[in-house]
Amino acid sequence: MRIPKLAPTMIFGAIATIAVLGFLVAGAALAGESDSGNAATTNSGIARLLNKANAINYEEIQMAKMAQDKAGDNQALLTFAKTMQADHQANEDAVTALSNQKNVKINPTPASMSQKVEQMQNLKGAQFNGAMINAEVQDHQKALKFFEGERGRFSSDPHVALYVDETIPVLRAHLQMAKALQQHMGQASNENPENNKSVSR
Repeated sequence: MRIPKLAPTMIFGAIATIAVLGFLVAGAALAGESDSGNAATTNSGIARLLNKANAINYEEIQMAKMAQDKAGDNQALLTFAKTMQADHQANEDAVTALSNQKNVKINPTPASMSQKVEQMQNLKGAQFNGAMINAEVQDHQKALKFFEGERGRFSSDPHVALYVDETIPVLRAHLQMAKALQQHMGQASNENPENNKSVSR
């Protein structure tokens, strides 16, 4: 199978951001109560942000794990899935650290997201691969739009502001990778369905 050439900066740039998110985890832990004076005015916004981020991370980690089990011989999709899992787990670690620092409650994962993951579980082979990458393009477009809308809203809280600023490039890299895979898989299916085959699980 011909694997589409994904720009190294897309893959390694996203993975490298794990180190930055690691800094966020450490920074949040060390910050203590230094910004407690702003808590009354920003807590609801922070709670909304972190709960949305938690839900996004949950879905993407589950989808990535599923893809690694179901993608078969599609090496490009496997690489993408591994990158997604590592990056979204690092992001979730930052969410956990910030929620602890800001005393924000993380709500249970929305039932709609769990249902979506369950629906994907029922797909197999190339049908799963196609549905998976289409979902990733749509989901990362939505996630990127959400985080870009949050940029600048937390100027009084440097830790949350940094979290938002450093999450956006990772989501953008994931979206670029997903679009490249979507285009390649569509071309492969049109030219020769066997190029996009996968092991049925």
